[in-house]
Order: sequence, then structure tokens, then C-alpha cells
Amino acid sequence: MARGNLQGKIGYALHMFHFEDKAMAHYEKAYDRGCNLANVLAAYGLLLMRREQNYDKAVEVLRRARKLKLTPQQWSILYQNLGLAYWKLGKIDHALEIYRKIFEKVQTVNVYSTLGFLLIAKGDETGDYDEALEFNRRAYDYDDTDASVVDNLGQVLYRTGNVEEAEKMFEKALTIRPTQFDTLTYLARIRVDQGRVEEAKTMLDTALNKTYTVFNTVPRERAIELARQIGMDL
Repeated sequence: MARGNLQGKIGYALHMFHFEDKAMAHYEKAYDRGCNLANVLAAYGLLLMRREQNYDKAVEVLRRARKLKLTPQQWSILYQNLGLAYWKLGKIDHALEIYRKIFEKVQTVNVYSTLGFLLIAKGDETGDYDEALEFNRRAYDYDDTDASVVDNLGQVLYRTGNVEEAEKMFEKALTIRPTQFDTLTYLARIRVDQGRVEEAKTMLDTALNKTYTVFNTVPRERAIELARQIGMDL
């Protein structure tokens, strides 16, 4: 057994009970001592991203973990986390390559949702949203009750000028998850354009008072900028 495995198990248990500061301290020691437990390293990589925005370190940890003998579930979780790390580093092609490989083996709503957004991000780079639109319609057919899937379709429709259809998707996403930051920000933008400023203010107030995570697809600064444009006192 690697010297860091016991430390890693302690960190993992603390993590599961949401003692993330203590978990991080144990994860760091476990990693330095050669921990070779896939679940621990995958969780450590995720926490490095979510709490510390240390995406380079997350990639290092997750790349070490992928050399281990992995169950199918461990493989899926580890590579999903690795793809997210590459996305946060701005390496969209790396992230897409990983998620396409995952999708060949695993079709879950989380994989559909993340791959759908990555294709939108790639469209932002190239200006071509054809694949993103086709895939996100497919994801919607797969599960139209998941707020992130519905939001993704709304985002790509908005980008391609289909504002009325996008509006319907954003409205539907909010019936599923009323505090979804990305959806609130996009729908607030639409409401401003419609002259419905008070509604937009209510949406932005909800969005900006919600806990923001690094995995949101809309930068928090965009919501702040829109709020200031319509005279909100932040």
C-alpha cells in the first residue's frame, strides 16, 4: 500500500461530509506521499478546481490517476474531471477530445450536458455552431427535464439568432431549476432587450445572490455588467 493511501482515505471521508478545508489538507499530504487510490485522486482533482481554481495542478493529479487500474466508473469520473480541467485552462480541443471518447462509452445526462456546452464553446472559437446545435437538440431529446441540458439548447439557439426559441428554453430551464445562474443571466438579457427591465432586475438579483461556482458557463462578471447597465445598485 502506498504511504499516502490512509491519508487519502481520511481526506475522502472528510470530503464526503463537506469538511473541504480539512479534506484538502489530507489530500495534499496523500498526493505528496504517493497515494494511488483512483477515487481519492479524482476527488482531489475536482476540489483543486472548485475551491482553488488550480487547474494545472488538477491536470497533474488526474493524469497520474489515469495510469492506475480503473473500474469503468472510475475511468468515467476521472476523465470527466480531466476534461473539465482542460476546459477551464482554455484547452477546448483537449476537453472535447476527452469528452468525445467518454461519450463513445458512457451516455449519461451529465456527459450530454458537458459535451453539449463544450461544443458551444468550440463554436464560440470558430463561429460555426452547426454541430453544437445538432448535438444539443439530441441531448434535449435524450432528457428534456435536466436544467443544464435545456439551458445548453437555449444558449446555442440564442447564439444562432433564434431568440424566441431560446427564450422558451430558458423559461423551461428555470421551471426545473429556478436559481440556475447561467439561465437567469441569459433570460435577463432577453428581458432587457424586450424592455422588461424590472423582471431582468429580479432575475439578476437572484443570480448574483446565488453561490457561484467555477463550473458555471457564464462568467459572473457578465451578470454584474448587465446589472450595472440597467441601474442596479450592487
